[in-house]
Amino acid sequence: MEFTGERFVPQCQGEIAAEHYHRYFFASGFVAGKRVLDIASGEGYGTHILAQCAAHVTGVDISPEAVTSATRQYAGDSVAFLQGSAAAIPLPDAAVDVAVSFETLEHLPEQEDMISEIRRVLRQDGLLIISTPNKPIYSKKGHNPFHVKELCREEFVALLKSQFSHVSLLGQKAMYGSLLGDAGGETFLLRQRAGGDAAERLPFTDQAMYFIAVAGNGPLPHADVTFLEYPLEKSDLAMSLRNSLTELQGIHAALQNSHDALKSSHDAAQARLEAVEAAYAAILASRSWRATAPLRRLRHLLRGNAGKDGI
Repeated sequence: MEFTGERFVPQCQGEIAAEHYHRYFFASGFVAGKRVLDIASGEGYGTHILAQCAAHVTGVDISPEAVTSATRQYAGDSVAFLQGSAAAIPLPDAAVDVAVSFETLEHLPEQEDMISEIRRVLRQDGLLIISTPNKPIYSKKGHNPFHVKELCREEFVALLKSQFSHVSLLGQKAMYGSLLGDAGGETFLLRQRAGGDAAERLPFTDQAMYFIAVAGNGPLPHADVTFLEYPLEKSDLAMSLRNSLTELQGIHAALQNSHDALKSSHDAAQARLEAVEAAYAAILASRSWRATAPLRRLRHLLRGNAGKDGI
């Protein structure tokens, strides 16, 4: 599948890849031996990741193209793909132990229906792992044309609590820095103040680009603080610098070509000039030129313009 901006595909790199892979690696820690639903499974790479631990994973996506592509690439004994909407999931009641939904909620106007449908297909003690952008932070990136409704923290938690009695909220943010994490309490983001002589202490979840929630109607499993180590050379900044370098190399090559063309034209003009000068010198040195000098002087005298130098 080609990347259109609506669905992530594995050939993407940079922050978007780190974010998407981290979510599925995180979720894979809760699915060992379980039956799992991956709603809005897209290209299917995440369903495939979950299937490395789960007993069985069903990926559901509304796009026939996505389902066909995912089935061709990833389907097997423990993985299946179905076409369907997140607001009308094509599974029976209480069919799965874990439902996973990453970056789907904000694409739908029927958000209450989606959460209700997920609750329907989950077993009584089932678990939902779901993510969505943190509206106040995410909106600073500009408008996403594929998003119908983004949520702030309070709206997201309230929506989940309409169907689940227990909700644990985590934050996600791709960044370069150093993480000191303790899963026993709140994680804080230390941001260096201007001048560099002090830092402000901010709750990480409030500053996160995305919310990741673990929800259920029974005691929730412990969720560790994790940091996905992603190659710096694949970061957005590194890719931007590489693109800039490629652009500058193209400009340099174009200028070099123009320089070479101008030099070639100059060399050709210089050669023609030297040929003309040589021909002129040959004429001046010829016997015929010297023999006709009196006639040229007479012509100038008749015109009232006595020539000099015998011309």
